[in-house]
Amino acid sequence: MRLSRLVLLSTGVVAFTACSSSDKITATVFPPLAGVRYINALNDTGAVDIRMIDQIDYVAFANALPFRSGTQSQPAEAKARHIRVFPTSTDPAVTSKYMLDTTITLSANANVTLILTGSARAKTVKFVVIPDNPPAAAAGQIAVRAVNSATGAIDAYVVSTTADPIAGGTPLANVTPLGMSSYVSRAAGAAAVRVTAAGSATVIASVAGPTAAASLPGELPAAGVNTAGTAFSVFYFPASVVGSQAPQTAAFLAPAAIWFVDRVPTS
Repeated sequence: MRLSRLVLLSTGVVAFTACSSSDKITATVFPPLAGVRYINALNDTGAVDIRMIDQIDYVAFANALPFRSGTQSQPAEAKARHIRVFPTSTDPAVTSKYMLDTTITLSANANVTLILTGSARAKTVKFVVIPDNPPAAAAGQIAVRAVNSATGAIDAYVVSTTADPIAGGTPLANVTPLGMSSYVSRAAGAAAVRVTAAGSATVIASVAGPTAAASLPGELPAAGVNTAGTAFSVFYFPASVVGSQAPQTAAFLAPAAIWFVDRVPTS
C-alpha cells in the first residue's frame, strides 16, 4: 500500500512539472573523464582499499584488493586527484592508518593503470602510472604487451603454449623495473607468455592466455586470446615477501605472470 501511494505521488509530481511552461529539460553534463585501473603489486602486506577522497562523484576505487589482483578500468574525473590507500580491515584503528596519501593528475580521454608498489614494511608505498593505449588491432589479430612490476629487468616471450621454447616466441625484451614493453600483434588463437630475467634463458614464470567462450547469436564477443580485437597486458609480479601479510602459499612464494584485459573486442 505504501509503495502504491509513493508511485501515485511521483506520477502527480511528473504531471505537475510537465505542465509548467517555465520548466526546461537540461541534459546531464559530464566532466572530462579518464579511465583508471588499479593493480596491487605490493608484495609484503595484505589486501588494500583505495579511495579518491577529494569528491564523491566520478571516482575510481578498490575494495579489499589483494596482491596480484586488479580492478577493471573505471571512469574518474580528469584533474588532480587526491588518493589514499588503506589496509583492508573492519577495525577503525587499522583503517585509520593509511599507507599512502598522494595526488595524481589524470588527463581527459586517457586510460591509465596505477600500479601500487614499493614496500609497506619500509614505508615506501607509491603508485606508478602506466598509460593504457593499445593500438587498433588488424583483422584477426590480438595485441599483447608485458608490464614489469618487479625490481629487476625481464624478457617476456609470446608463444602458443607454456611448454613452447622461448626461442620460437615473439620477444618483449629488457622490460625495465616498473616499466612496460610495446604492444605486439599476434593472430587470435592459443597464446601464452613465458618470462625470464633479462638476458637469461631460464624461464621463471609461464602463463597461458585466457580464452573466451563462443558467443551466442546476438551476443557481443567476449575478450580472449581467441577473440580478434582484444588487447592485453601481461603483468609480471615478484614473489610474496616471506613471513609478511602477503599470501604465503607456494604459488605466491614464486614469481608469476597474469593476463589483464586492456581492450575488449567490441571497443
